[in-house]
Amino acid sequence: MEIQGITFTIGLLFGMSLMFSSLFKMTRYAFFINLILTVICLGLLFKLSPYLIHWVIQLLYIGCPLLLINTVLYVFLHKENEILDSNDKHQVHFKVKRGNFKINNIKRGASIIGSAGSGKTESVVFNFLQHFSKHKFSGVIHDYKNFEITEMAFPLFEKNEIDFKVISFDNIHNRVNPIAPRYMTNEESVNEVARVLIENLLEQRESGSIGTTKFFNDAAEGLIGGLIWKLRTSHPQYCTLPHLIAVYQYLNTSSLIAFLSKNTTSRAMADAFISGKDSDRQTAGVKSTLANALKKISTQRIFMTLSADDVPLDINSQERPLVISVVNNPKYETAYSPIIATIIHTITKQMSVRNSNASFLLMEEAPTIRLLNMHRIPATLRSYDIATIYVMQDKIQNDMMYGDKASKAILSNLSYQFFGKVNDPDTAKYYERFFEIVKKETTSVNRGHNLNFDTRITTGEREVAKIRADVFFRLKEGEFITFADGKDRKVQFKLQKIEKRLPTKQQDYSEADLQANFDKVYEEVKSIFKN
Repeated sequence: MEIQGITFTIGLLFGMSLMFSSLFKMTRYAFFINLILTVICLGLLFKLSPYLIHWVIQLLYIGCPLLLINTVLYVFLHKENEILDSNDKHQVHFKVKRGNFKINNIKRGASIIGSAGSGKTESVVFNFLQHFSKHKFSGVIHDYKNFEITEMAFPLFEKNEIDFKVISFDNIHNRVNPIAPRYMTNEESVNEVARVLIENLLEQRESGSIGTTKFFNDAAEGLIGGLIWKLRTSHPQYCTLPHLIAVYQYLNTSSLIAFLSKNTTSRAMADAFISGKDSDRQTAGVKSTLANALKKISTQRIFMTLSADDVPLDINSQERPLVISVVNNPKYETAYSPIIATIIHTITKQMSVRNSNASFLLMEEAPTIRLLNMHRIPATLRSYDIATIYVMQDKIQNDMMYGDKASKAILSNLSYQFFGKVNDPDTAKYYERFFEIVKKETTSVNRGHNLNFDTRITTGEREVAKIRADVFFRLKEGEFITFADGKDRKVQFKLQKIEKRLPTKQQDYSEADLQANFDKVYEEVKSIFKN
């Protein structure tokens, strides 16, 4: 049977091309498989015709084009797949609408910046969660929007048999103690946690207060540190924030000084307060500063959540991976954010252990809490196999929380950038500076208005950013411009079907339970001093 007609030839080439391109998307060995398929195809065609002239024609019109198509597809579609080894867990592949997109080493950290409605959570963050659950990472999640991320993350980690704990205050799931004696191993750890707590309680921004206010704040910080150390050493069973608050509220000034002075270290920590006991005005200033700060967290729900140590915070040292989601609520963030910052601070300190499980720190709406030396955390944690994902709506929020220099230091330590839709021109200009400078042709036309009507056309070049600021105003939901591994690219993330579910509560707490626990804390504190 003879092969006739150009239609058959074009149809065959088109069909084989589709098969070739599909194989390039499926396997790294597509080029060699396509060569084998080409030989098989030509062999079948040769069998259909006994004439040598037909073989030459088939080789010329079918074999050569197929070889050319395979070579062209190899050049444009072939991707070198890295050998799967222990480092593959740090290579994140994202689900995008066109092509492939990946980042090679998530330990370098990533920042995700996009205005409200840009699709940060369901596009970029969800892809990260899928990767972390697949590779059994331990981790901590700051869920600012009242369970929005938690209900997305829990089904993913549950499917991969990873323990998942929720720390929340409105709906209490698990209870935790961020100042438990096992975490407060020395004076330095106590001083740090006291500073994180007081900075968030007093809502300090940038470099903090100055002058007299700074003295009162520092003295209040030392007083908290002294109380933690005293409870840790003398009454470890009561070393919790609720008991600390109750002790402070129960004792008058002289009793408080006497209580702290019984321990040399706690007295040294609170020395700024104790040394000013002869100045009523100074003592009143320190006590009122701390009283106003602690009243924000003196609530029944916070006391219930923090008065037991049910969840281990050394999450990457467990036999099984453990993920903790710390849930905030925008309605009550003034009360919840200081506690959340303290919990996350303790977790990051416990995670900083070499040769532990791979872990992640995911901070959604990161500028709503202030962590100690945040600009050093991404650089420090990557040495312990920990990835930092820093999510926010606008750079200006970070500037307000940490100051311009510290904010730049934070973002400069995060190697992968995801830029979503922006509403602020200054932020758009900030984005623009990340991308390379290219030369753009310019043309200027000068027209004369004299009798000659001379027209001069001048061409030239000027250097501009490859991606201009106006581009970021027009990005759609789920569309981001990324800067990863030295390359920039605009990607549209796939809208995935997301299962949303929360873990079952271990126990439901009634209003009576909350009140009983609140009263119990104060009764336990009274028992300390009765004995």
